[in-house]
Amino acid sequence: MSIRVISFHHRLGGMLGHRYTEAFGLQRAVTQRGWDFILFVREDASDEVRTELPGAHAVLHCPVFRSDLSFNERTADFVAMLHRHLDPIVQCDDWLLVTTGTQCETRALATWLAETPAGRQPWTLVVFHSDRWNRAGSQERARQLAEFHATAAALARLDGDAARRLLIGATVEELRRELCALLGLEILYIPHMISTEYVAPRNRAGAEPTVVGFPGGARREKGSHLIPAIVAETRKLGRIDFAVQIANEDLAPPALEELCRLEGQPDVRVVHGPLDFAAYHSFLARCDLVLLPYERTPYRARASGPFIEACVMGRPVVIPAGTWMADQVTAGRTSGLVYEGDDPAAIAATVMRAAASLSDLTALAQEHAPAWRRKQTCDAFLDRLGREIGRRAGVDP
Repeated sequence: MSIRVISFHHRLGGMLGHRYTEAFGLQRAVTQRGWDFILFVREDASDEVRTELPGAHAVLHCPVFRSDLSFNERTADFVAMLHRHLDPIVQCDDWLLVTTGTQCETRALATWLAETPAGRQPWTLVVFHSDRWNRAGSQERARQLAEFHATAAALARLDGDAARRLLIGATVEELRRELCALLGLEILYIPHMISTEYVAPRNRAGAEPTVVGFPGGARREKGSHLIPAIVAETRKLGRIDFAVQIANEDLAPPALEELCRLEGQPDVRVVHGPLDFAAYHSFLARCDLVLLPYERTPYRARASGPFIEACVMGRPVVIPAGTWMADQVTAGRTSGLVYEGDDPAAIAATVMRAAASLSDLTALAQEHAPAWRRKQTCDAFLDRLGREIGRRAGVDP
């Protein structure tokens, strides 16, 4: 059976972050199955995105985080965008994917489905990646919980067939459980997606210094501002080489300038800007360890693209305690070392301990890598979604 997959990526405009790699991987996985793939991205998508994702319709915008609009206004804007771009093409057997979602997209999709004729309602999936309502204090949490109350009411108003066709997922189990309580219905576990294709890691010569990688966009929540100090502290302890991607997202000018001063230092290799799929994975493949000095609160119940990619490639990680990623290490699902606190000297000491145990850590990471590939790839996602749709439709997928 041929299926048409419609990916509605209203936050995909550049090549940083999981949205680009996910769309890249889905495009390949869907077309390799002989299915049709329609991709919508932001109207201001970069030339690089348009080149890497040929055929993408660059027509969307993102009202979700506009502070000048009420929740009702943001929802209405999104509903109008769904009607404008999907009503002319949508069919009841389509799979509509909104794989970067919040309560706003969820409420909008429920409203749009209710307004779409029954014979044209597609199977629809919206996926949550993080618990934004838990990040910024009690007042912000109360505001967002009120939005969830409105979203739950919209979901409750859906008739039986439309409700059956709207699937809601979360990328980590802790987030899934919380969403179940907030929305009062079944939430699916939808693992963070990456492309089936990846670059095999390099074969390291024993005498070479360990290469510690810091991949992805430069953001404060990802600890990018700590990297210069971590490099300096590590030098006091021994020889380690660093590979650092610098693609600023929210660092203040002084922090960005300090990060950029790493370029040209003898033990640091810097790559600038967003990278296409091949360049990014070649960068990762050079790294023996992946350092992710993330803030704890945003990643308490949140996956990370670089973390998942390191697991898939069989590379050990150095990560902070109190995060979902650390839970994967301590539970024995992947390989790495976990550190406490945020002091660059303590992080550097953990990096050195990981380098000293690199052979054993790498062997363990490679042992776990096949399980991550089976679960996290776009092919695994399509298989999982097909089974769930088949279950809800009452037929074999």
